[in-house]
Parts: sequence; structure tokens; C-alpha cells
Amino acid sequence: MIETEILKVNSYHHQGIKELSKQLISVAIAEDGMIEAVTMPEKKFVLAVQWHPEFSYKSDIYNFRLFEEFVKSC
Repeated sequence: MIETEILKVNSYHHQGIKELSKQLISVAIAEDGMIEAVTMPEKKFVLAVQWHPEFSYKSDIYNFRLFEEFVKSC
């Protein structure tokens, strides 16, 4: 979706996913092993992220693409 292997994100969370549902697939993992993003492939558009793309979408093309892809799917 965003066409990059490495993405610097502003994750300020103190909680994380302990056990992933069978319906979800992790699509972004931090260096410390924390799951940063999951998707639900059998659905039209389900993407959950643990960072705040709304903080940097104006200056970061990859975070912008998250919103762009969501709008396209509507």
C-alpha cells in the first residue's frame, strides 16, 4: 500500500497487541518487536496503526498514502 520496507513513525503508545486475532495480519513491526500495524485482508479496507499518521501526513508521503488509500476505498 505505501510501497516501503522501512517507515519512521511517531509511535507514542504504551500499550500493544499481545495476541493477534486469526483474522488479522501484522503488516508493520517495530525494531523492538511491537506490532505497529495490522490489516484484515478479506475486508475491503481495514488497517489499524499504532502510530499517529495524522501528525505527519502533510510532510511524509507514506503517511499521506494511508489516507489516500482509505479515501480510494470509499
